[in-house]
Amino acid sequence: MKIENSFRVGLPIASAWATLLDIPSIVPCMPGAELLAIEDEHTYRGQVRVKLGPVAVAFQGRARLVEIDEVQHIVRMTASGTEAKGRGSAQAEVVFRLSLDGNGTRVNVVSDLSLAGAVAQYGRAQSMIADVSQIMVDTFAQNLGRRIESTRSDVGASAPGEALMPQPSAQAPAISVFALVAVLIRRWFARFKEKRVL
Repeated sequence: MKIENSFRVGLPIASAWATLLDIPSIVPCMPGAELLAIEDEHTYRGQVRVKLGPVAVAFQGRARLVEIDEVQHIVRMTASGTEAKGRGSAQAEVVFRLSLDGNGTRVNVVSDLSLAGAVAQYGRAQSMIADVSQIMVDTFAQNLGRRIESTRSDVGASAPGEALMPQPSAQAPAISVFALVAVLIRRWFARFKEKRVL
């Protein structure tokens, strides 16, 4: 399933790009994500916890930066992992593309996610998995936007000529169960109304 997001930050591309490539700093932007180890400059091992229907699952695996285009400002990352209790696997490809947007930067995020095994059945319908995935990516995009935007104050506080070093942020809290249920109910109700109209 493909999920697309876009957001704007009031920073020049150079600053947004530097923050985006600081992987240990942006991992906490993903709800339930935890960085376990840095294997090399392009490969990272981590864990993501998520709730699918009534079941909480945890995927452990690796993410790798497979393309870093400094000219076009494109980053492509692949990730794969297995559920900790052997209930399935997940694979994803995420592409970040930065572009000028007035005096700021537009960040486009395209994620392609696939699940296999028992975890793919917990949602009972592909729509639930898509909804949960969409909410996670939406939350990641919002947190990443705030993380990139926060570098503005760092730029202002830096002495002339001092290199900008993004500071690590606290881990993002997991998605509220109540908020998740409320969003899912609204989306299902909207779909039901659309079907009635048709």
